[in-house]
Amino acid sequence: MKVRIAGVVLVVLALAVAAPAFAHAGTLKHFRAALVHRINHYRAVHGRHSLRIKVRLTNAAQAHSGDMAKHHMLSHSASTGASWITRIRYWGYRGTYIGEDLAAGDMTSRTVMRMWRASPPHNANLLGGHYRSVGLGVARGTWGGRAGVYVTVDFGGR
Repeated sequence: MKVRIAGVVLVVLALAVAAPAFAHAGTLKHFRAALVHRINHYRAVHGRHSLRIKVRLTNAAQAHSGDMAKHHMLSHSASTGASWITRIRYWGYRGTYIGEDLAAGDMTSRTVMRMWRASPPHNANLLGGHYRSVGLGVARGTWGGRAGVYVTVDFGGR
């Protein structure tokens, strides 16, 4: 099978504020829902179709966010050294197009989107016309000595 992989860049944002911005965002479930909504709204504004949440991509993204939080790292590779492509395939996603965006730090879903929109490789993933599916993982952890979140968004398309 031929796989087309989106170029990805790591971006880290750590805001210096008195209390973690994420604390005001509510639960991890709320954070995930808000971020998916923001991604689909952004895509709609730019004439792209909404992405549908896929369980296999969500499982891959959540596993990676948890791994990054546990090991205090921001990397597309797992703590075991496995690539992000291997991880997505391990969780059963078999689409032709795959991409991934990451973020870590003291942030809200709005901050994550602002950061990704400002980065050409991340923005390309957000607006990728070949993507039809999305999976999102969020885990609490510390980054740079501050409480925050680790975010993984996996994109897929056939």
